[in-house]
Amino acid sequence: MSTPTPATRPERVLFVHAHPDDETLATGGTIATLVELGADVTVLTATRGERGEMLTPALAPLFGDAPRVAAHRETEIAAALAALGGPRHLWLGGPGARPTDLPPRRYSDSGMRWAADGRATAAEDAPADSLTAADLGEVVDDVRAAIRSTGADAVVSYADDGGYGHPDHVRVHAAARYAARAEDVPFSTIVDADSGQADLVVDVLPVRPRVRAALEQYRSQLTVDPLDPEQPERLTYVMPHGARLEAPAREGFRHDAPPAAPAAQSFAEHGRGMQSLLVVAALAAGAVVGGLGTITHQQTLGSLPVGMVITTLLVACLLLGVRLVFRSRWMVTAAALGVLLVTQVLVAVGGTSSPLVLANTAGYVWTFGPAVIAMLVLAWPSLPPRGAPPAGTVPADGRERGPAVVDVTAPTAGTPTRPE
Repeated sequence: MSTPTPATRPERVLFVHAHPDDETLATGGTIATLVELGADVTVLTATRGERGEMLTPALAPLFGDAPRVAAHRETEIAAALAALGGPRHLWLGGPGARPTDLPPRRYSDSGMRWAADGRATAAEDAPADSLTAADLGEVVDDVRAAIRSTGADAVVSYADDGGYGHPDHVRVHAAARYAARAEDVPFSTIVDADSGQADLVVDVLPVRPRVRAALEQYRSQLTVDPLDPEQPERLTYVMPHGARLEAPAREGFRHDAPPAAPAAQSFAEHGRGMQSLLVVAALAAGAVVGGLGTITHQQTLGSLPVGMVITTLLVACLLLGVRLVFRSRWMVTAAALGVLLVTQVLVAVGGTSSPLVLANTAGYVWTFGPAVIAMLVLAWPSLPPRGAPPAGTVPADGRERGPAVVDVTAPTAGTPTRPE
C-alpha cells in the first residue's frame, strides 16, 4: 500500500478511545502493526463501557449492573490488548492519566441511543459521573497527563463526529485534540482509508490474525463470524444492533490541520518584499520625526527647553522601538537616515539665515543628538527572539518535544471504516 505523504514512525504513539473494544474495532490493525515494528504504543481508554450490551446468554444477567459490567469489560480489554501484541494500557483519570496533584477518578459510560437517521445520539439518562457530564477542561488535563507520562510523539483518536455519533466518542475527540495541541504533539483522526481523506493508510492484513483474536475477546459486545478457509483474510462480525460489519483491510488516518503559522516577530522572519516595505516605512517615519524635530526643537516653556527634550526623546523612542520590535539594524539605520536627511534638507532650504537650527544648545543637541542615539542603538548587542527561553533551559515538563510531523505508523497508515 502507498501513502499520500511519506510515513515516518514515531517512537511513542498514544491511542485515545472511549470504551473497551473501540481500540480494536477502529485501530486494532494499526496498533498491532506498530507493536510489531517496535513502537512504544499506549491505549488510553476513557470509560469501562458500563452501559454496553451483554450479548451472550451467560453474560446477559450482568446488563444494567454497572460495577459488574465494568469489571467484566476490564478483563476483555486486557485480553484483547494482549492479543494485539501487548501495548501499554491506561484508564483516563487513573495512574498515568491524571495530574499528580488531583485524586484519581473514574469516568463512566454516558450511554447512547440510536436516532432515526441510524446514527448514535446522546442518551437521556447519562449518569452524573459520566464522561459527557464531566468538565471538558478536566478531561483535557487527564489526557495531557497521559501524553506526558508516556512521552507520546503522536496522538490518535476519532474524527469530530466520533465516527458514528456516540457522545463519548465526540467528547474523547475534543479532549484528545485540545490536549495534543496544548502539549505541542501531532494529532491524527480516524477516517475511512478509502474516503480520499486519509493522509496515512496502514495495510493491516498482515496482522489480521491478531485483530481476529482481539475481537474474539469481546464476547459481550460482538460476535465474530467463523474463519472462512477460502477467504482467511476476511474478518466479519455482528454488532449488538444486528449489523454485520467487515474489518477493513486498511486503516486510515487524517492529520489534524496544524495551527496557523505564528506571525513574524522580527525583520529577518519577513520575506524580501515585506523587508523592503519595512525599510521604506522606517525611513518615512524617520523623515516625519526629523521634520517635526527640526521645526519644534527650539521651543521653550519659560526657561525650560521643552522642545529640545521632547524631540530628543522622540528620536530615541523611534530608534529604540524599531530595534526592539523588529530586531533589525537595517531599520534603525533607515529611520536615523530619515531624521538626519530631512533635518539637512530643511536647513539647506532655509539657508544660512534659517531660524530652524540655531547655534545654541538646542541647535547643537538636535544637530548631533540623533546621530549619537543611532550609534548607541546600532551598537547594542543582538536581542533574543521574543518568547524564546534562556539558553540552556528546557521545557517545564523536562522533556524534549518530538517532531512536528503527525505520521502515525511505519509502512502505511490510516483508520477503519467504522470506529466502535
